[in-house]
Amino acid sequence: MMQHKTVIGSPIANQGRERFEDRMRRIAARNLKEATMSVTENHPHLARWYCLQVEPRHEFSVENILKDAGVEVFLARQKVTIVRREQKLVQEISMFPGYLMVRCIPSDEAFDGLRRQKFVIRIMGGKTGTPLSIRDEVINLFKKIADDDVPRVATDKSFVDGDRAEIEGSAFAEFTCLILQIKWCRQAKARVAINVDGQVFEIESMPLAFLRKL
Repeated sequence: MMQHKTVIGSPIANQGRERFEDRMRRIAARNLKEATMSVTENHPHLARWYCLQVEPRHEFSVENILKDAGVEVFLARQKVTIVRREQKLVQEISMFPGYLMVRCIPSDEAFDGLRRQKFVIRIMGGKTGTPLSIRDEVINLFKKIADDDVPRVATDKSFVDGDRAEIEGSAFAEFTCLILQIKWCRQAKARVAINVDGQVFEIESMPLAFLRKL
């Protein structure tokens, strides 16, 4: 009896993969229905920004999943130059590795749909564990910083590596952090470690303007 083998890259394999991906998109869209812009458009004054913690190096994958489902997303990006095979290449990376922002009307259904998405770990919350909303002004500032279109912000130049600081006016407000490494530049930034409920998370580029020394 002649057997047919399915070869990766063959039309049959590609069709199977496309059907699987389409099914995943439909499931995501169904789970995220209450978090979509079609809901926020009806009551825009009720919509708030929230911060999702996602698995490292999967920020862009989660962004695509949410956008495909119609959820409003903001992923702060920055351009870096890397050298590969003696050639300089410009690459986009996440400004806050492991995190992205979403805008929705707060509800159990919306939050549950966001948490159930692949690569999503949690919705950042305050000290009570309730999802912490982020002011529009903070998101706008993030956007300006990502576009390098914000005036020079006065920062505390007495900061040194190893200092502890309180985070103010950002997606991570209410938390304290340990400064691991300061990057002095036009918009001074620092690599910091934040302790959230006993778990330590590192932020690669936290603007010093958001930090107050303890």
